[in-house]
Amino acid sequence: MLHRTIKYDVQEVQPGRWRWNIYPGNRTVQGPVKFPSRELAVEACHGEINDGIERTRRQVARR
Repeated sequence: MLHRTIKYDVQEVQPGRWRWNIYPGNRTVQGPVKFPSRELAVEACHGEINDGIERTRRQVARR
């Protein structure tokens, strides 16, 4: 799946426990195994992607 040009997915690690995975470039960033539904994991993943983009913008603006 894509959110703002960033690849990601969510996976059920245990019954009723989901995590998100973000694939920026050639690495993988995994979220915690704490979300009780797929929808909550997707929502948290979108938030993490948005936060990462915002952090990058702030770092570039400081230079």
